Amino acid sequence: MSATAPLAFGILSSREDPRAVTQLIAALGPTARVFVHHDLTQRPAPALSASGARLVPDPVATRWGAWSLCAAVLKLVRAACEDPDWHYFQLLSATCLPIRPLAEFEHHVSHSPAQVHLDQVALADDPVALMSHGFRAYAPMDTLAHRALRRLRRWYLGPGPGRVDRQGLSFSLPPPDRAARVPARLAAAAMRRIAQGSVPGFPHPFGDSLRCHAGSTWWGACRAACESIAQQPDDGELLRYCRRMLVPDEFFFQTLLANGGWRIGESNHLVSRFEDAHPVPIGLADLPVLRASPRFFARKFPDDPGAPVRRAVLAGLAGGDAGTRGEHATLVGQEADRNASTG
Repeated sequence: MSATAPLAFGILSSREDPRAVTQLIAALGPTARVFVHHDLTQRPAPALSASGARLVPDPVATRWGAWSLCAAVLKLVRAACEDPDWHYFQLLSATCLPIRPLAEFEHHVSHSPAQVHLDQVALADDPVALMSHGFRAYAPMDTLAHRALRRLRRWYLGPGPGRVDRQGLSFSLPPPDRAARVPARLAAAAMRRIAQGSVPGFPHPFGDSLRCHAGSTWWGACRAACESIAQQPDDGELLRYCRRMLVPDEFFFQTLLANGGWRIGESNHLVSRFEDAHPVPIGLADLPVLRASPRFFARKFPDDPGAPVRRAVLAGLAGGDAGTRGEHATLVGQEADRNASTG
């Protein structure tokens, strides 16, 4: 990549406080290109005053777990690719914030050997991911095959499974002695064969030539990788299949990028811990974890622009001496107060 990498950001927003979106845009700096896909069916669009920020036209109505989130990301990437003046694109949610200075992020992506930064795991190579998420990957929603895979998953995990957080996701785990039991072993063997595409009645596009990958929705990539995504045909086999998947935003882009021949590095995101398969909002008690993390962004923050944890993180971005940090904190507070008075 070039000595410097002018940045572009894509933000997905829907039900979040629009003032939090404008605060996030301000934190991304005055020179960044920022593209916002906002679901107008759920809340009025944020007012964008930054010169480099623009709303993506004709936004789609989004719903968790549905293809619409992937459709919104595709719109973001395609809109960004119409702008020639950036080299690296980072996808963000409306509840993300930078947790390290943007200059460090720009330096990182400019000098990293990786072309793509994302959370990803190849399901067929990872027994935990396969048995936790395979039912979503290898059969479309609302089909007999999907119900059969759910049953295999229950046989393997048993009642009250545990969880482990990695790759920006929460994976279900069986109790310690469960996987050795005969029903669990049979379920795992069947899921492995289905993942290979060798079982009639379970058609899917994945196999040796297109390996299914899962990971967090929030990825970053160089321009060439983004252009390859933007050029994906709407009638392509993977896209048509993923339209029918449950939570396809955890599979579609990860599979495209991991199979695209790109050099892949770790995600730029720190995703907060999960409870009941959903990320828990970050609070002040999480600040030591954020400060120790080598990642550049984090989610999920409260969407209140005046939340103490948001103020603390944004104040810390200034770095430098205490006076600079104090001045930055004051500016952040003033921005939140202006948003509150105009919201």
